[in-house]
Amino acid sequence: MKKNVLDNAVRMVPLIVLLMLGSYWSYREWERFDPTDIGLFVSLLLIVVLSLLSLGYVWFDQYKEERENRALVSVLDSFDHLADIEKGIIPQQREEVYKYIAHLFSLLEKKGKEIKEEAEAKGQFLSTMSHEIRTPLNGILGFTKLLKEMDATEDQKEFISLIENSSNNLISIVNDVLDLSKMNAEKMEIESIPFHLFETIDLTVASFAQMADQKDIEFGVLVDPTLSPYVIGDPTKLSQILTNLIGNAIKFTDTYGKINLFVERVSSDKDHTGLKFSVSDNGIGLSEVQQKTIFEAYGQATAGTSRKYGGTGLGLTISRKMVQLMGGELEVESKENEGTTFFFTLSLAKNKDHEPSVYTDFSELSVGLALPVKSIDRQLDVNLQIYIEHLGAAFSFYYYEDLFESDTPVNLPDIMIFDHRYARLPGELEQCAALECKSVLLTNGSLRARVNPQQHHFTDVVLTPISLAKTIRILTNASEHKKEKILTSDTAENTEQFQGLHALVADDNKINCKLIKIILENLGLEVTVVNDGKDAVEMSIHHTYDIIFMDIEMPVMDGVEACKHILQHETEQRLQHVPIIALTANTSSGDKEKYMAKGMDDYAVKPLDIEALKMIIKEHCNS
Repeated sequence: MKKNVLDNAVRMVPLIVLLMLGSYWSYREWERFDPTDIGLFVSLLLIVVLSLLSLGYVWFDQYKEERENRALVSVLDSFDHLADIEKGIIPQQREEVYKYIAHLFSLLEKKGKEIKEEAEAKGQFLSTMSHEIRTPLNGILGFTKLLKEMDATEDQKEFISLIENSSNNLISIVNDVLDLSKMNAEKMEIESIPFHLFETIDLTVASFAQMADQKDIEFGVLVDPTLSPYVIGDPTKLSQILTNLIGNAIKFTDTYGKINLFVERVSSDKDHTGLKFSVSDNGIGLSEVQQKTIFEAYGQATAGTSRKYGGTGLGLTISRKMVQLMGGELEVESKENEGTTFFFTLSLAKNKDHEPSVYTDFSELSVGLALPVKSIDRQLDVNLQIYIEHLGAAFSFYYYEDLFESDTPVNLPDIMIFDHRYARLPGELEQCAALECKSVLLTNGSLRARVNPQQHHFTDVVLTPISLAKTIRILTNASEHKKEKILTSDTAENTEQFQGLHALVADDNKINCKLIKIILENLGLEVTVVNDGKDAVEMSIHHTYDIIFMDIEMPVMDGVEACKHILQHETEQRLQHVPIIALTANTSSGDKEKYMAKGMDDYAVKPLDIEALKMIIKEHCNS
């Protein structure tokens, strides 16, 4: 009671005092100027009325709160009454109290069901919309990639790039909305599976190389080469986190800027390795105020950020949640107009089923990096030096004035590495390739077309950013004592051919069928296409295939049912198992596990990733 009186006093006394002062002041002003002035009188009247309405609202709000409190106290008193003097309660009163309590619980249960059904319907709607959007996007992106490999004018290439970028942006938005929905529904799950850390990072980085090239950004990657790459965790979530961070760095870094990804060991014991991942840039940066809100949903740095740079503002929110679910914390360090670094630390279990990596010893090799002038200081060059020296080779810097302008002979290394960024003028590539030692050219997607294998006789031509795997390739190719290998690009490494393999593809979307048929045929496979699960079963019974790509949602018979029939036939006839790959636009949490539990061997997501398809074929066909 005392508390209610005090609350009322706190709320109402200031208003009463304000009413009295306002009324007195208004009355004095009215008398002072002109008592006959209707305007001043109306103003006085308005002040009084508004003050009274305010007092009335406060009183009503207090009355409503007290009424709710009394209802709650009444229920609690009923419980106490039942507990203390149950024997003295009239049976009729007791029954009424029980009915009232049961009614309240019934209402709560009904409300809970409604909320759950609403959440499930929302999740199903988002999942369905994701599938429907991804299906046509798969065709758009796939054929765009094929178009890029064909001869086209500069204008056409520009238009193709615009189509590809727009499609990727749309996919990013769809993914962000789905991930946010999973977070809100607390359905985001973290895997714990063995994976190769270096390969996961290389594949993630490779998808951003072209984006960095378009802005002429120096993109460096340094993964501590002393780490064991065999770990246990969630490679998909890790890749998605790095994708968001690298994508943001490229987006908010101006042309000719710098971006670096670092992965370093911060702790280690017999079971776990603590790894720090950081992505830094020299872009627009963040103020202290912006850093406090940057991880909030839809909270981009400024109101104009989304208009200038695009995006949903969800990427960092989702990334932080993923890092937290994996046991870390995503943090940021930044200075406005100087750049930003996002970083997090994860403890990953060591995969003890694999022995530590043993690399070829290149201690007999000497390697040089040629630079135009001595004043160049780049993280990219430091990364290359660390990788080369870890593999045992000797590393030195060389400069153009000594190599091409000096009359004094220079002791050349076994391998000289050149950066295409510094050899763009006519005749410079020929000059670099003409040195009396094996020469390697580091280039990017934009500059690679300028390399003519008939004119520029490099031992190897490698796309940046440089990784440990690419460094091993450089040293291996250049150290062979056979005749020099003339490689024009990474195509020799990256375009695996699977000659002699026969694939069955089941998909009801004709555009997607045509796309995957072209992709697989370009990889050397013979391809048979059907449009529903029933035909896929029939074809698998009467013909022999090395691998089957099975769409999930198809008419007549869906992919899961078709997989069941194929497995049943293999068991009954004691046939060798043919790997079945789920080919779907569904990306909901647990889909991969669900399909593999039904007997499928792997899972490929639309829009199709050609590199992912290659890895799947290599793994399941032993090519």
